[in-house]
Order: sequence, then C-alpha cells, then structure tokens
Amino acid sequence: MTEISTVRENLMNEPYYSPYCGNNISRNSPRGCDNPRTKWDVVKNQFVCPRCGFVSQFPDDFIQRYKAKWGIK
Repeated sequence: MTEISTVRENLMNEPYYSPYCGNNISRNSPRGCDNPRTKWDVVKNQFVCPRCGFVSQFPDDFIQRYKAKWGIK
C-alpha cells in the first residue's frame, strides 16, 4: 500500500471507485445521510454526496495525482 488510507488506495487502483459519503450526522436527523457513494464533481475537484451535499476534502496534491491517473481533465 503506497497511499495514506484504504480509500485513497482504492481511488488510485480501482477503476470507477467512489468513496462513501463522509457525513457523520445520524440519518434520523434532518441533515443526516445514509451514506451513499459520492460522485466526482468536476467544478469542485472533490467527491460530492448526491443526497446530502457532503464534499470530500482530499488535498490538492492527491487530487492532481488522481486526475492524472484516470485522465480526468
């Protein structure tokens, strides 16, 4: 494993991998979420939850390597 976490390792080695939502608010709360898989947001350069709007916070250097690996413009 060369990345700092399993999620980063999966992002760099598994095609089409997407992390789960990182919202830790209970799903029973009005702003809670049941943690679906996130989607890549080209504008934000991060993964965003389609349900609650959670935005991942991967550092820029990782995002640049991720985009280069998968040919994302």
